[in-house]
Amino acid sequence: MPTTADVHVALLTQRCDTDLGDPDLWFRPDGYPHSLALCTIDSISSTGAHYNSVKNILRHYIDYRIAQGGNADTDNAGALLGTFDELGGPQAWAAMTNNRKPTSTAKGAPLKAAAIHEAAGRLRELGIDSTDDLRAADADALADAKKAWATVPGQRSGLTWNYFLMLAGIPGVKADRMVIRYVADAIGTTPENVSATDAAMLVKAVAEKSGHNVTHLDHAIWRFESGRSVNQQS
Repeated sequence: MPTTADVHVALLTQRCDTDLGDPDLWFRPDGYPHSLALCTIDSISSTGAHYNSVKNILRHYIDYRIAQGGNADTDNAGALLGTFDELGGPQAWAAMTNNRKPTSTAKGAPLKAAAIHEAAGRLRELGIDSTDDLRAADADALADAKKAWATVPGQRSGLTWNYFLMLAGIPGVKADRMVIRYVADAIGTTPENVSATDAAMLVKAVAEKSGHNVTHLDHAIWRFESGRSVNQQS
C-alpha cells in the first residue's frame, strides 16, 4: 500500500508535469555564484517583500560599490561589512539602499539592514567569507553556519538560509508562500496544512523522482504560482 507521502509525491509530480512544461525551457533562477554579499542581501531582504523592492536594494548596493571602485559581483562578507563601517552602521546602510524595512512586524524589530550586517558577521566569524568557502564547507560547518544564521533576528525559520544557499549555487528549495500554496493545491489541502519543511521535502522528492534540478523545479513552481511565464519560449 502506498503511504500518504507517496500519494502526495505522485500528485505533485502529476501537477508539475501538467503545469510546468519542458524542463529544458524553464527560466533559471538568478544567483550570485561569486558574491556572498549579494546572496546575503537578497535572501534576507526577500522575506515579506515584493521582489522589485529587493532589486532596488541590490541596485543601490551595486551602485555604491561601483562608486567606490569595487565590484559587488565578487564581494565577500568582509567587503559587505566594510560598507557598513564606512557608512556608520545599519541605519545609514538602510538609508543608502533606500529601504528601512524591519525584520518583522513586532514592535521595535531591528531593520533588515541590521540583520544583513549580523548575518555577514556571523558567517565571517565561522570562516565563511566567500561563496567558495560556503560551497567547500562540509556538513558540520554548514550546520554550524545554519545555527548561527538562525540566531539573527527574523531568520529563525530557515527559509532565508535555504534561499541563501540556492543563490550561492547550492541546490535547494525556498518553500515560500507561493511554493506552499502550489504544493497544497496539488495534494488537495490548504496552505495552512502544509509547513515549509513539508513543502520543501515534497518538491525535493519530485525532483529526485523526475530527474530535475531541485532549484530549477522550485523556481518553475514559484514562477507558475506567481503568474509569471515558466517556459522561455511560451
